Amino acid sequence: MEILISVGLFVLGACMGSFVCCQVWRMRKGDKSRWSHCFSCGKRIAWYDNVPVVSWLVLRGKCRKCGKKIGVAEILSEVLMGLVFVGVWWLWPTAANDGEAGTVALMAVFLAMLVGMAVLFIYDMWWRELPVGYLTFCVFCATLYLSLKIWWVLGVAQFSWGNLWSLAGALLILPGLYFVLYKVSREKWVGSGDWLVALMVALVLADWWLALVCVFVANLLGSVVGLVGKKRKLAFGPLLIVGFLVVFFAQNWLVGLINL
Repeated sequence: MEILISVGLFVLGACMGSFVCCQVWRMRKGDKSRWSHCFSCGKRIAWYDNVPVVSWLVLRGKCRKCGKKIGVAEILSEVLMGLVFVGVWWLWPTAANDGEAGTVALMAVFLAMLVGMAVLFIYDMWWRELPVGYLTFCVFCATLYLSLKIWWVLGVAQFSWGNLWSLAGALLILPGLYFVLYKVSREKWVGSGDWLVALMVALVLADWWLALVCVFVANLLGSVVGLVGKKRKLAFGPLLIVGFLVVFFAQNWLVGLINL
């Protein structure tokens, strides 16, 4: 059963990876057409040439009509998103009192948010911009995730003042900090959309300690990347997203660490 679920999630993730890569280029080029098409010759891509991973391999990364290279970004996004979807299934930090319905609902919302985050990650990394529409979508998903978590995992009756204060601390440490940095520096230190990415992260983590570790991981990654590419201006959104994923999947261990 686990193998079938993993295969299904990989296929779904690969489809979403294809969507993400296509959507990024469409937004960049201002393309509002309904159908996928080759950006070189404009030919509409048939469904059998739009099967994730398989079509790229069959066509050897080229357009069927003009023969122009499609590039490796497409197949990489498909494979990586497929692996990420499977990884979410295997690494999901299930809580002790989390029921099956709660797990499925939370995971579905989380995967939807991951798709939006992938668009933000690629767009910000390439062009140092964060599309407002996808920022809004991700914040909405994060709010829904938190609401479902309170309802199914913690239980409304068990949501204590301690949980509320921890959430408030996460909001202060992540979006609060980066909103201040954005305003004070006038976008020289962080961009106008970074605090919204931080808001999304804070709502999902909902814990001041995890938020603090996320800030540390993101800035540590930024320091390492900055040493490698000294002349390139860093986009902080992707660093914050990677830091969030690391902390999210290590949260049980991190919470246990502070409770020692």
